[in-house]
Amino acid sequence: MIAIVTSCIHPIQKDGLPKSSVSVADREMQTIKSLTELRKFGFKKIILIDNSISTYDYAKIRCSISDHLQIISFRQYQFKNKGINELLMLLAVLEEIPDDESIFKISGRYYPVTGFSTAFNLSHDFKIKTYNYHHKIGSISTRAYFVKNKIIYKAFLLKVLNELFTYPHRIVGIRSFFSKISAILKPDFNPKLNISIEFAGARILKKDGYKVELVERMGIEGIIAGANKYEFIQE
Repeated sequence: MIAIVTSCIHPIQKDGLPKSSVSVADREMQTIKSLTELRKFGFKKIILIDNSISTYDYAKIRCSISDHLQIISFRQYQFKNKGINELLMLLAVLEEIPDDESIFKISGRYYPVTGFSTAFNLSHDFKIKTYNYHHKIGSISTRAYFVKNKIIYKAFLLKVLNELFTYPHRIVGIRSFFSKISAILKPDFNPKLNISIEFAGARILKKDGYKVELVERMGIEGIIAGANKYEFIQE
């Protein structure tokens, strides 16, 4: 099983993008903890995919876990919906993974704790924590989950990416019908018009009939850190 860690240790700061409340030093320390804990739980191949600024030096990260770690740096346009950037990084990194290898995806600065298990029933496509999954507005946690293989993962990621941009343009009434006609006559790309990957992912899993093992607890913890909050969570 391969662990893929999605990360942004040193974010690109641009006008219009919220500034993170977490320092680069703290991000480094938390990422190192993620990698070392994954190693303790037996992951012999870890891929860190990161879209930090181009001048960021990964020396401290490399020193933390000298073997079994591959670091791939991406230069990306930064969407306000960071989920889009994550999807694009994950799609790109799949070329590094054998077809028959199962995958554990975890967001950077989260890490496995007591109770975490790499056990994954391969009769399922995904093992994942969800929130109100069977409800219309149900969602999944994208902080950590298991996937059977990269073939299934690639198809899923592409469908989620498509869902992000097409869901807001559904025709659900007369107003949305005329709005759709207007968009056809005068097309415009608006990066603000998209939904969360947690909601889109749940819709795709249900709509396309994936075999999903739902769990109450994944066995990870870490920090939610945005512009206005710094919160420790467990899942």
